Amino acid sequence: MKTILVMTDFSVRAEHAAHYALKLAQKVKANLLLCNVFLGTVHEPATATPISSYPDDYRTYEEGAIAEMAELAARLNRQLNVDVAEGAFRPAIRYCCKGGPMIDAINDIALTNHVLMAVIGTHHEGGLTSVLLGNHTSQVIDGANCPVLVVPYQTFFKDIKKMAFATDLGQTGVEVLHCLTGLAKHFDAEILITHVAEENGTDYDNQHLVKHFFNRVAAKTNYPEVYYQAIKSNSVTNGLDWLTEHTDVDMLVLIHHKRNFIKKIFERSVTQKMAANLLKPMLVFPSMEILEALPVF
Repeated sequence: MKTILVMTDFSVRAEHAAHYALKLAQKVKANLLLCNVFLGTVHEPATATPISSYPDDYRTYEEGAIAEMAELAARLNRQLNVDVAEGAFRPAIRYCCKGGPMIDAINDIALTNHVLMAVIGTHHEGGLTSVLLGNHTSQVIDGANCPVLVVPYQTFFKDIKKMAFATDLGQTGVEVLHCLTGLAKHFDAEILITHVAEENGTDYDNQHLVKHFFNRVAAKTNYPEVYYQAIKSNSVTNGLDWLTEHTDVDMLVLIHHKRNFIKKIFERSVTQKMAANLLKPMLVFPSMEILEALPVF
């Protein structure tokens, strides 16, 4: 069964992201799996027994985490009682604790479940209650092998009418667009393809890239609501900020390109810069695994 994985640290922001994920799950007919990660061993979904022993402090933490997730699941189910009409799809809600690191936990779950995406709230310094510390949003974006949906706090779910897909117009972008049309069909949404070109670049070079991209798109997919808008900016981040502020889009879609160790130390990726000051929900596809593990919406 299709599954949306929701990472939670029991913060207000994480719960907000969980409610957003629940609404999305109703639309795409997927179940929900809530997960909390801590520095211990593994406890499988719902009521399974822990696989191995570990110190009492971890056991105490896990027991508390399971109890908090049960309460969160109960709140989400009460919301379903209000929202779901008779005969409509009702997502099943499960929960689990996993031993860290967080990225390993997410990727393990994605391997054994039909995970469409992992959903996470935007990071707030000092807002974590789990054992794992630091900017978990940035960590997940950088290391997850499945798509990641980052939900800004106080951005409430509404039907997705327009997605903005920022791409370098390469082959990976064609594959992601083909996948993205599956999600768009659940909403009859438009997909706005955008490419941030340098301000001093020639129109001829950009037109050549666009034409080549859409020729490959036509051979790969047949979704009519796909459009294109160029953005001129010497900063990709500034260009995408302008797009989200001045264009009526409901979701931003990016491909996160993996960086080497030195770049990770000294600079943030475009995706991580966008996540730091996010205005709209952002769906991030991982480039390294993209051709082998794209979800089917």
